[in-house]
Parts: sequence; C-alpha cells; structure tokens
Amino acid sequence: MKKILLRCLIIIILLIAIFILPIFHPTGIVIYLRLFLLLLIFFEILKLFKAFFIDRKVSKITSNSATVVFSLFTIFILLEAIFMFIPRSHSADYSLASKLWYDKYWKPINSLGFRDKEPSNNNPVILFVGDSFTAGHGLKSVEDRFSDIVGKELNKNGKKYNIVNIGKPNLDSRAEYDEMRNFLYLTMIKPKKIILQYCGNDIEGAAADNGLIFEGFRPPENINKLILPIGLGSYFFNYLYFLLPREYLGRSYIDYLTKAYKSDKILSKHKNDLILFVDYAKKNSIQLIALVFPFLVDMEMSDSMYVNDIISFFEANKVDIINVSQIARDMPIPERIINKNDTHASKKLNRIIAQRIINKLN
Repeated sequence: MKKILLRCLIIIILLIAIFILPIFHPTGIVIYLRLFLLLLIFFEILKLFKAFFIDRKVSKITSNSATVVFSLFTIFILLEAIFMFIPRSHSADYSLASKLWYDKYWKPINSLGFRDKEPSNNNPVILFVGDSFTAGHGLKSVEDRFSDIVGKELNKNGKKYNIVNIGKPNLDSRAEYDEMRNFLYLTMIKPKKIILQYCGNDIEGAAADNGLIFEGFRPPENINKLILPIGLGSYFFNYLYFLLPREYLGRSYIDYLTKAYKSDKILSKHKNDLILFVDYAKKNSIQLIALVFPFLVDMEMSDSMYVNDIISFFEANKVDIINVSQIARDMPIPERIINKNDTHASKKLNRIIAQRIINKLN
C-alpha cells in the first residue's frame, strides 16, 4: 500500500512539473525533458492501472470505466507530446505554439540583433526600417519578406544593391528612429534609400510619453481560475484555446489606439517623431518611401483611425507613399494575412508590396 501511495505522490509531482515547465521554459531543450516526464507519468499510471484493475478482481463495470479513463489519459499524453512540436504564429506571441514558432523560424539573427544577414556596404544600400511587418512576422523564411524580394528582383535585373532590414517587432516610431540612427552609427552605412514601414501601433511611444499606456491583454474576469493554469501549461489545450478567435484579446488594444489617435496632444508628439525620418532623409539626400499598413482584417476601421491622416501627413511633407490599404482592398482576408490568428501580411501580399516598392524606387 505504501508503494502505491508513493507512486501516486510521484505522479502528482510529475503532473505539476509538466504543467509548470512551459510557463517558464516553453522552448529549447526543456521540451525533451518534458517529453521524458510525460513518458514517465504514462508508465507510472500504467503500473497503477495494472495493480488496481488487472492484478485484482474487480467488477466488469469498474474495469471498463477504469479502462476508458486510462485510454483518455493515454490520448492526452500522446496529444500533449505531439503539440509540443507544432509551431503556429500568432499576432501577439503569447501562445505556446507561437513561442515554438519563434524558436524554430525566427532566423537568421545577425550580430546586431536583427533578423537579417550581416549588413554590408559594398553596394548602394536600401534600408528597410519598421516593426514586425518589416521583420517578416509569420513568414517562415526571410526570403518571403518584401525587403528580400525587392533585393532579389533588383539584383536580378542587373542593379547591384545591398538590402538591409532592421525591422523589429513591437517598435514604435521613435524607437525605430533611434534603432536606425544607432545602426547607421555602428555600421557607418549611408543608405541611398529608406523604406519606412508604418502601422497603427507606432503611436505607442508618444502615447506612453503622455501617460496613456496599454496594460496588456487580460483574460475575462469570469474565466475559470482552475482552467487557466492548465491552459498555460498544456501545449494541446493552449493550442486549441488560441486557435479560436478571442475578441477580448484585440478589442482592448483597438480601444487604446483609438484613444491615442483621437488625442491631439499625443498625435502631435507622434508626428514630431515621424518628422525625424523626413528631416534625416532631406538632410542626407535620401529617397524616403513611407509604406503604410492598415489592420489587414479591418481596413475601413484603421483607415478611419489613422491611415488617412498619416498618409496626408507624409504627402504634406513630400514623402513617397505606398498605401497598403489600396493594394489589399480587393484581396480576400485569408489571402492578405498569415492565418486567422496572425494578421501580419501573407507571402502573396509581401510579393505585391515588393513590386510597388520597386516601382517607386525606379
């Protein structure tokens, strides 16, 4: 009896461990440790099942019920093991599958921390500046990004350019400018062209400077507090949960951005950040192209919120513009985006955008 109680205690400890590990270490070598623990739990449960329901005489109903429970547990162990190796990109990167995606596909990373090859200055440089859209969020290969497609097409046509991509997720406009100046200082590169990619979240820095800060995505108040830890620590349940659209994850952010763009004080500060790019390009005789992205699943809303105003701002400052709303308007939503959980630009849209950039460069 003591052995059985000890085995039960071991199983409980192992179960707690497998649900805690992903919260702190969702990727890397820990995945294989967790796989080993799952197998260990399975064999311990199998021993208990044998001791209670095979080696002992029990009623048929009890035996059948125990067999069903054991089978369900076995299926869960199998699914959990499988979903530890299924990556899926997600717009906000909080799902376990998204963390797996980053671990597998977010490469190459150069010595300066950008998802790009090492920067070179042996040919005229076209510099791509922006956030996750520029970095290629959701695209498994950097070759599918609009920046890399531009470089490939230009060099194929005999024009020798070096394409440099310094896009980073979650940067606002001021942070992008600071990253650019720091990069140019460290590398001594003098770009001939700059493509500045813009999206609605670029106002975050100006909003924060004026006391408006997004507090992050929060689950609903009425969510089951027992289910939440399991969802956070189970790759299978976490994948299923985030596979379905969760309106609460985006609604609060849209409300936050709407408030930011409606504030004259914040918007004025934000445009002062953008004018830094305009002034730098003029001072250094660099062609500046503004690539303005809407929210690809609701372009009318984002056009009204910020796209039209930002386009007018760049036009007033004589900046070349590519309005992605106009490009993507006639494309079905599934063709514009990576997947229903990741609303970054699809391969197809990246290819179309690349051609528009080439036209502007020519």
